[in-house]
Amino acid sequence: MRFRYGLIAFALMASATAAASDLTDRARTAMQHAVPAADGPGLVVLIAKGDTVLFREARGQAQIELGVPLATDQVFRIASITKIFTAATVLKLAEQRRLSLDDKLAKYFPEIASADRITLRQLLNHTAGVSDTAKNPQPGFMRRDIDTATHVAEIAKRDPAFEPGTRWAYSNAGYILLGAVIEKVTGQPWHEAMRQLLLEPAGLAHIRYGDGAALIPGRVAGYSTDNPAHRVENASFISSSVPAAAGGLVATADDLLRWMRALAGGHMISAKSFRAMTTPAQPIESPAHRYGLGMYLWRVRNSDMVGHTGQINGFASALAYLPKEDVTVVVLANDDEFDARTMARRFAAIALGKPYTDPVDVTPSAETLQALAGQYRIDDKTTETLSIKDGRLYAQRTQRNLVPLQMTADGKLYFVPDELSYFAPVRDKSGKVVRLDYFEGGDEPAQGMPRL
Repeated sequence: MRFRYGLIAFALMASATAAASDLTDRARTAMQHAVPAADGPGLVVLIAKGDTVLFREARGQAQIELGVPLATDQVFRIASITKIFTAATVLKLAEQRRLSLDDKLAKYFPEIASADRITLRQLLNHTAGVSDTAKNPQPGFMRRDIDTATHVAEIAKRDPAFEPGTRWAYSNAGYILLGAVIEKVTGQPWHEAMRQLLLEPAGLAHIRYGDGAALIPGRVAGYSTDNPAHRVENASFISSSVPAAAGGLVATADDLLRWMRALAGGHMISAKSFRAMTTPAQPIESPAHRYGLGMYLWRVRNSDMVGHTGQINGFASALAYLPKEDVTVVVLANDDEFDARTMARRFAAIALGKPYTDPVDVTPSAETLQALAGQYRIDDKTTETLSIKDGRLYAQRTQRNLVPLQMTADGKLYFVPDELSYFAPVRDKSGKVVRLDYFEGGDEPAQGMPRL
């Protein structure tokens, strides 16, 4: 009997080892596909189950000119992932009764348009209507340090984007104002209050304000391929004071894992506050993605996933957490054209054991392309137009840019570059394309788009 149980235990261990090896192989392949050349910008990826790291690797260069390779413990700009930290700081202050999420912005900054109708909660969930469009921006604005008072004064010049509470629209300015509220309540710079309230007690030394003048050990250089030739170039400089509490932090992958574990585990803020962060704004939601308080609410392979993405000059990032499975995914890239959100979804699916298909392009015939070309209805105001240019198929949503498509052997149409979302053409009995089924993020349910 003891021998039998020993065999069972051995089989379970072998199965777990095989699963871990499969995850490593799939994650490594995905990294190599995303970063084909190891001598250019790259990324760090971390996948963890609970506190156990299942995969942690780096690929590419941290400093191309000096030939310094990326390492998993290096420091990246995390851009809008900062919003998770800002939201958690506001919620911590609310727990301490130093403010209320239902406070009107007018209590702190009455000079802001509609401040008497904007709540802190609306700033947190992007339903406040604070415009991101600057009035008469000055040359060199991005390159100089901006203090909070200057930020508030500039935002005060803007007209509201919409009546508070009536719509959802992503607003960096709203989070800059939340940083200003933190400063008003605590009497400290927003990032210093954040450090003392949350980061220092948790020992998260590598998450900090990305001061351009400070010497930050392990800080990597940022690059961009956003130019006509798609050459690798040094990213243009932007002071961390410009995005401020909306995107001014830097971090390592491991500290982001520890942060998410502590946040979700009730060690940073209460379980009730974390639930508020991961509950969608009601009744207003993003038309594309649900949003809570400082967190996007996604679905991957029929599982809930929360977190945030970030993009700033030279960098792209994603931090994601699957609560039911207790899985954390971190993606940090030093190329601002990198699609960190798609890659986070890919790695999450790999961790779930339900990886997405890697689309393999085939060359469709001219007849096949002609059969697909046309307009498809998304809703009463929006259409998707498939058109042909130089023998290639393109998609264009109303008032957006053309996006190239690649066709796979089974007829699905994927976006280029690596994009999980795809169209599946639906034909009638005669073979005519009568509808496109759109699979957002590569997952069901499909959205039917009838042909016009």
